[in-house]
Amino acid sequence: MAAQLVVGAASLLINVLAARAMGPAGRGSLALLLQVAYLTNMIAVAGTDRAYPATISLRRGARAATGDAGRLLAPSATVALAVSAPIVFAIGAGSPSGGGLTLVAFVVAALAMVSGAATRTGAAASGVAGPFVAGTVAGQLVLVAAVAVVAARGVDSPGVWLLVYGASLGTAPVVSWALLRRGRAGATDAPPDLGPARRLGLRLLPAGLASIVMLRADRLLLPWLGSYEQLGIYIVVATVAEFATWPVQSYVDSQAPRWRHRFLAGTLGRVRPLLGAAAYGLVAGAALLIAGHLLVPTLFGSEYRGSVGLLTPLAVGTLCYSVSRVAVGLGVVSGRARTALVADIPAMVVAVSAYLLLIPRWGAMGAAVGSAIAYGTGAVLAVLAAFTTSAAAPGPSSGRGGRSTRTGDPQPHPALPN
Repeated sequence: MAAQLVVGAASLLINVLAARAMGPAGRGSLALLLQVAYLTNMIAVAGTDRAYPATISLRRGARAATGDAGRLLAPSATVALAVSAPIVFAIGAGSPSGGGLTLVAFVVAALAMVSGAATRTGAAASGVAGPFVAGTVAGQLVLVAAVAVVAARGVDSPGVWLLVYGASLGTAPVVSWALLRRGRAGATDAPPDLGPARRLGLRLLPAGLASIVMLRADRLLLPWLGSYEQLGIYIVVATVAEFATWPVQSYVDSQAPRWRHRFLAGTLGRVRPLLGAAAYGLVAGAALLIAGHLLVPTLFGSEYRGSVGLLTPLAVGTLCYSVSRVAVGLGVVSGRARTALVADIPAMVVAVSAYLLLIPRWGAMGAAVGSAIAYGTGAVLAVLAAFTTSAAAPGPSSGRGGRSTRTGDPQPHPALPN
């Protein structure tokens, strides 16, 4: 959570610099490339960022756990990059950056994101977060300095900005790996069976893809159904709204080992975490509204004054999305990957349908309202699905057909700006 706060603060500053240096159209073009990068990263991760910490022994060393995560991600990352490359080249071919530079920048950024996912997964699985936080802080400092130079020189090429992002953030996993020790007292570095993590990750992948489409479809569709200018106006506040949800997902990932242990012991409660998520979402949404009305025109300039009206539906979406992430997390640790499926896939369908219906008529406001509707749908379904897991008998025989959900010992067990 500390790492996400650092990323959020740095990303807010970078968001302001990019918006002022590139204008709404250029900011929208950069945002589109970043959405493709996020989708690529999601396919590369293939659910293993959630599955590995939930299936591995707490005694796994930090360096060994990070290496495990890297091995899990390598095959899917190769496939994801191969699939994305032609799309990115086509997008870049029509921009001032050109297809070649855009593709190189995209590959650098995607590799930085995948490497960062591996170090974050290793930190969550081992409980050793210090090197990950240090790497994140180093990467963000390098990124802010590099972006400040690019903005000061008046560079408005989306490809150059993306290259600076990727190259700078590549610092983070390098620093994290360098700081990791080979082991710790009581830790084991013996190679584990990664099969359970891979299988659970694949089961979670459809829900993960649905979640990322739900989160990113607005930004992917706005240039085609609206304009790059509309995307630029939307993205500056949508980015801030997304920052508000990051601590919730970090909380869920960090609590997964403890929740899993409590589920196996039959003592996992659901009401308190969900109420906590709702309270956080209310506070974060209110803060987004107040700060946005005060700061958006001042920080981003008069060109982005239309962004202020988008804050209300985005604040509602922040509340709903916070609740849905905790509900999905509770379901997953209970051995029910279908909790994510029944929440995120219908929410994705609702999101895409709402965007197709609303964006052509209302542009950025249509995207904001559509996202609030989709997140609300996902929250309701996730809460309902999470509570249905309470009937499952905890322990080794919980799961469909009596198949064990244990994977060994009982398991008590950040990102580019948009």
